[in-house]
Amino acid sequence: MSHKLNNKSDAEDIRKRMLTALAGSRTPGFHFPGYLLQLAWPHIGATSITETMPAWAPACDARGETSLAALGVMLDTALATAPRLKIASGARQATVQLHAQFTGHPPCGDLSMEVALEGFSDGGTVRQALTRGVLSSAGKPVCHASGTFVVLPPPVGVKLAPLPWQRGGGAKIKPLDMKELDASERAVVKACDKALDAADDTHTFIERFWGVLPRPAPGGARCSVKIGPHLGNRVGHVQGGLLWGLAAATARAAVPRHPALSTISAWFVSPGRGKALRVRSKVLHAGRSFAVVRTEIKNADGTRVLEVVSNHAA
Repeated sequence: MSHKLNNKSDAEDIRKRMLTALAGSRTPGFHFPGYLLQLAWPHIGATSITETMPAWAPACDARGETSLAALGVMLDTALATAPRLKIASGARQATVQLHAQFTGHPPCGDLSMEVALEGFSDGGTVRQALTRGVLSSAGKPVCHASGTFVVLPPPVGVKLAPLPWQRGGGAKIKPLDMKELDASERAVVKACDKALDAADDTHTFIERFWGVLPRPAPGGARCSVKIGPHLGNRVGHVQGGLLWGLAAATARAAVPRHPALSTISAWFVSPGRGKALRVRSKVLHAGRSFAVVRTEIKNADGTRVLEVVSNHAA
């Protein structure tokens, strides 16, 4: 299957989805990546939720599977939704840790994730929410995941709002007109057009759009990503699931003889912000069956953003 977007109608559909996601994210209750992937919550229970992501070919990688970047957005968002059943509506949450154990079943087509809130930590100065869930495709588990989250005040000058499912109603979002866009939104459309032009069988549209373009480096792999509003969360920092996806993709590129991501644990140190991200994966071990990779993400100023250790199978 070719990923070069020569079909004009396909490109127009992608641009329309971009403009619709931009319209949704004008209300500060949810982030642009989530609107772009059309994440939804068909079930909201007392201590559990279900989140879904419909199949979208432009969000797949060259193997035809949901890209690690898109998968990361879903994992992080779903795991972070369960604590919202017990905290103030619209509160800001930060991801502390995210762990995933993959089964080997490919993440293709429509995805669904069942997540339960396991409770909150006791003692200490910061209360941590603990969640656990299973991401499935075609009724089969893709991975078992867990996360830890804390409530933080929003940055100065940033106003937050309840998430879409907390606001109620189901009003359909209409795409913005190009004439309505502000400078930040025009930058997103520019990044979209650039990705449409560059998409090929090596790096697909979504990988070009979000800068998931790792390259070999001595002892592992590297990736450099220019930070823009299309990577942003509700407060303007790089969305946590995208950070996870960038790390996972770079780690996988570091061990091409071990292409199956088996287990990954990520610790979030500080926000992704500024002009660029620098991702560096170092191979710690590469044996006949398994490889272990350590990945770190830093901001352009050297601030540490994410620490990751992953296990890969041949």
